[in-house]
Amino acid sequence: MATRKVLKITPVLVALNILVLLIIVVFYTARLIKYYKLENGHKKEDTTILVDEIKKHQSMLDETKGLVYDEETKVYTYKGNVSDNYLMYSGMMFRIVSIDKNENIKLVSEDNVTLIYPGFTNGYEKSYVNKWLNSSEEKYSGIYENTLVNAGGILDKTEYCEDVIDDVSKIECNNSTDKYKITLLSLYDYKIAGGKASYLNNDTSFNLGSLNSMNANYYVTEDGEISLNQKSSRAISIRPVITINSGTELISGTGKKNDPYIIEKHDVDTLGDTYINSIVKIDDNTYKVIEIGEDKVKLAGTSVLKDGEGNLLIAFSNKISAYQDNTIVGKYLNTTFLNSLSVKDSVVSSDWYNGTLTLADLDYSSIRNSKSTAKVGMLTIGDMYINDVSNVFTTLRGVEASNIINVVNESGNLFADQISSKYNVRAAFYLKSDLEIKSGSGTMDSPYELGVNDEKEKEE
Repeated sequence: MATRKVLKITPVLVALNILVLLIIVVFYTARLIKYYKLENGHKKEDTTILVDEIKKHQSMLDETKGLVYDEETKVYTYKGNVSDNYLMYSGMMFRIVSIDKNENIKLVSEDNVTLIYPGFTNGYEKSYVNKWLNSSEEKYSGIYENTLVNAGGILDKTEYCEDVIDDVSKIECNNSTDKYKITLLSLYDYKIAGGKASYLNNDTSFNLGSLNSMNANYYVTEDGEISLNQKSSRAISIRPVITINSGTELISGTGKKNDPYIIEKHDVDTLGDTYINSIVKIDDNTYKVIEIGEDKVKLAGTSVLKDGEGNLLIAFSNKISAYQDNTIVGKYLNTTFLNSLSVKDSVVSSDWYNGTLTLADLDYSSIRNSKSTAKVGMLTIGDMYINDVSNVFTTLRGVEASNIINVVNESGNLFADQISSKYNVRAAFYLKSDLEIKSGSGTMDSPYELGVNDEKEKEE
């Protein structure tokens, strides 16, 4: 009778099996924890943290598009032509660019917000762009930062690539700083997102913050290509970049264009409560909120003025380039147009800056060296959303020329022309900030309507 062999399991084999089981348990436990954190991390009772919600949409299969995670840098980056990274803050639409290793969220404005001479001759830190974006002890600084609601509680420092780039085939980010709250996109930001084929291409021309060794800055052209701005006297639009902190709560939204993430909300009872970029209806026209002060709010038309024959075409002046209420366009605005407004009694007489710039001084704040007082004026360099409407006058005088006035041309850029040339007009004026908001949500489809005629209606 044959003897059966008994298979002996050695202690080494047992140990190996146990080790394999442990590895499997640890691996799946780690994945469980990771996805639990993505789903529930940071949560307080009845509270959703924005960064947790965004991470749920990480691209797991395709690392060329969507929200892509880099294991080495611990950074999440949106790549390609994505459509789920919209965020509304302070009345302005942003696109989410990335989430850094500390879970702070970098955003860039979807639209161009102003026209400005960049002033990069002495580097980014001393540029007019940096001065316009960030508040400092310097006079007239922080025009943009001052438009942001609760900036002190929401904003963090923005990491900014400082690499000097002379060869656009070698775009890297080896040197970065977080000295500033608000910056511009860098060449590296644009490249890593996918450049021309990405959501960062908004079909307009806008400045980048990256410089070459001669302190000339790069910009994106209207067709999404990269170009070099070698003229200090060329004004190009800017799209600010901000960073919101990791603890920012999500109020509502799914990140889609028609349902953006919302991180701040407050009651709007008066005109002074509105946001920059809000739309207000007056009579049969709509106006955009450009500036909010303590006792007055600046509005500018969302379209050009019209007369009986269509769009109004008028000369700026026949003598001087300094905007005043007795120039041709100034007289029209402060008589014919003003008298047509149902809110004319609530229009506040204000300063309209008409100082001159020189090739040696293209600082937007230098126009404040001279001013005139009137009830109605027009926009000028450095004003929010100056290039929303094309083929219109500004109050910016020609550089070193007394008979030249700047207009916003068809491409949304500044163009110098004779003061006798005829252009369309985009009216701007200040209203009292305590005017009541009767209805609306501040969008073009549902503009705010003012309660200025309540007393008159009661009398009738």
